[in-house]
Amino acid sequence: MSIFNRSKVAVIRFSGAITAQNAGPYIRLIKKIERVKPVKGVLFVIDSPGGSAIHSELFYLAIKRLREKGKKVYGFLEVAASGGYMLSCAMERLYAPSSGIIGSIGVISVKPVLKDILEKIGIGYEVVKKGKHKDMWLFTRNYSDEERESINELQNDVYSRFVEIVSEGRGISSEKVLPLATGELFSARKSLENKLIDEISGFDKALGDLCKEVKAKPEKAIYIRIKKPFFQRIIGASITSWIDDAFYWSFLRN
Repeated sequence: MSIFNRSKVAVIRFSGAITAQNAGPYIRLIKKIERVKPVKGVLFVIDSPGGSAIHSELFYLAIKRLREKGKKVYGFLEVAASGGYMLSCAMERLYAPSSGIIGSIGVISVKPVLKDILEKIGIGYEVVKKGKHKDMWLFTRNYSDEERESINELQNDVYSRFVEIVSEGRGISSEKVLPLATGELFSARKSLENKLIDEISGFDKALGDLCKEVKAKPEKAIYIRIKKPFFQRIIGASITSWIDDAFYWSFLRN
């Protein structure tokens, strides 16, 4: 068999909150993997408390598209909460260690109101606006009752979409997802009971099962990382992409 026809499995770890800055490079990486024919399967290791609903769904859709392109996609969930679990629902099979934390299916919006504090320390502010609700997200005031109702409606739409994604991804009816969609975190055992994951196991078992599925060798798995540039590592700035031509050849050296 030619070296170019050997099946490979890629392992990708995603850690941290889901934001535009750190989800974007992974979405671009996933699109590149779509075109790498020897990579037949991808194992995502997820360690995320969630984050932006928008970018969680974009990440989810990128993984879903990867499966539609014929790749097998499994997940190993260390911590998969909120958006971290949402994107996991695009994966065909989910594993978690016995100490894994899964769930937090829900939506939250938080706004600090600093009006009283600013006034106490003598800091004034002035707001000029067009549109009566334009300043509703500012920290200078509380929401009005009308604005709270508007936010609740917005959250209902996002919440319904989250429930839909879990239902579709896990093959569970919406009626069965709703009692789990309380924002609670679940242990791996409870998650398995509720079909939020498929198996409690170690990483090696998850990797071994995927490799068996695509006829690849676990010891030849490709561990792909998203790397921060040197100066960004020093200053702790947002994650950036480390994807270049070397990626296409890295699997040939394993």
